[in-house]
Amino acid sequence: MTPHTDITGLDAGYEIAARMRLACEAHDPTIVGHLDHVTHCACELARLAGLDDTRVLEIYYAAPLHDIGKIGLPREILEKPGRLTPEEMQVVVSHTTIGHRILDGSRWPVMQCAARIALHHHENWDGSGYPHKLRGADIPLEARIVAIADVYDALLSRRAYKPAWNGDAVLGELQRLREVKFEPALLDLFLANLARIDTPAA
Repeated sequence: MTPHTDITGLDAGYEIAARMRLACEAHDPTIVGHLDHVTHCACELARLAGLDDTRVLEIYYAAPLHDIGKIGLPREILEKPGRLTPEEMQVVVSHTTIGHRILDGSRWPVMQCAARIALHHHENWDGSGYPHKLRGADIPLEARIVAIADVYDALLSRRAYKPAWNGDAVLGELQRLREVKFEPALLDLFLANLARIDTPAA
């Protein structure tokens, strides 16, 4: 796929998405690797799930905007090394609705896809997620796909509040969240093809 930094000649919707990704990276340059990894894994999983090339391309440009709402949150909360208070957690939860408010209302399908992902990538398969406690197939497919890629990368990565986990621990946690956070069939597809999914793009 076209590298996200090459926006020359893109259709308008894709150009808007690419430029909004650049804005996210300007706000927090440390997220570039996270966005690349989540996007790559999400696109590979989308292909395996049978999505056509147009929808995979939409995910390629939309997935990096999943946390765009965090540009509206205080850095001291996002970078807090310890456990969040309930009040701080509510601030973090709001990044989904902030992101949706930024992205919603566009006539471009890629931006509509990005808005769905931003709003719903923290919904859980069992209905325990946020912000709307959607359950099962009521969660948009793109958001279900990005949720797996996002958690996978987050577990592998060091964060202010946790060290990076090793591979076995990550796989164990993903399995634990099967039918809780993740759609079982989609997670099974991800795990069965992990070597292909997590092969870096050439």
